[in-house]
Amino acid sequence: MSSPMAWGGHQAGEVASALGVVTVEGFLLNTLKRFFHLQEPEEPNVMREFQAALLQADARIFEEASRHPEMLGMGTTLTMAFAVNWRLLVAHVGDSRCYLLSGGELHQLTRDHTKVAEMVRRGALSAAEASRHPYRHVVTNVLGGPDPGVRVEMHKLDLEAADVVVLCSDGLTQMVPDARIAAILAEEPKLRRACERLVAEATERGGEDNITVIVARFEEA
Repeated sequence: MSSPMAWGGHQAGEVASALGVVTVEGFLLNTLKRFFHLQEPEEPNVMREFQAALLQADARIFEEASRHPEMLGMGTTLTMAFAVNWRLLVAHVGDSRCYLLSGGELHQLTRDHTKVAEMVRRGALSAAEASRHPYRHVVTNVLGGPDPGVRVEMHKLDLEAADVVVLCSDGLTQMVPDARIAAILAEEPKLRRACERLVAEATERGGEDNITVIVARFEEA
């Protein structure tokens, strides 16, 4: 059972991220510790706990910002995965991403919560136009932000042996195309080395934002 997280910044993002980490980790440790003693955790309960943890983090960040005018509007993105046995649960807010590499194919599990991504989904922009659009960094859904309330995107799926799950910030995905991410994951059997290569490639291509990468492979015991 594991629960890694990838964070990304927004206004005063380093403060919001720190508050988010403390709140989410504390909440999950206090309310989900019982699941570590169960062979088959009740999935709907776990998903509700995830959503409650993120809502609590959102409220705490917004409350802290209201006390400090210089931090007004601060926020952070979050992508979190929780694996038990062969089931993966993902909680997501913002423009970090969760990918699944399965059977040699890379799939983006989460949606980008950005103004430009929403325009692409509506058919108002092409993917090529979106990559150059001046609003491509405008995030529409974060923990904190100018208004309280967050929309938590949840996913669940069954894993297979040799599946690889990737959590990453947009510092990677803005610089390195999906095809190249998939190629590096396929070429590099050592997970730490795969992370290092992905970060290095994003840096070499410009490294315009913080680059966070977590890679996990699921194998038969």
